[in-house]
Amino acid sequence: MNLTKRTQTVLTAAVFYVVVVLLLRFSGSGMAWWMALAVGLVVTPLALWMTWLRRRFTERAMEFGRRHGPSAWPEDRHRRS
Repeated sequence: MNLTKRTQTVLTAAVFYVVVVLLLRFSGSGMAWWMALAVGLVVTPLALWMTWLRRRFTERAMEFGRRHGPSAWPEDRHRRS
């Protein structure tokens, strides 16, 4: 099934929201449905943002590594010369 990137993102967010709400509701803490739904609305965008941020940092680190050769840090590069 070929889905667009946007559709995959929406489906991922919806599934994550449902899982978070169900986990909160039935975790044994006795949380009410309305509270689980509200917490899910806060947790879902936060988790998606953190995932995006991690992916972005990884991409930037790989780009930095390609641009600056085998040494990981600029200080190491200056020390070798």
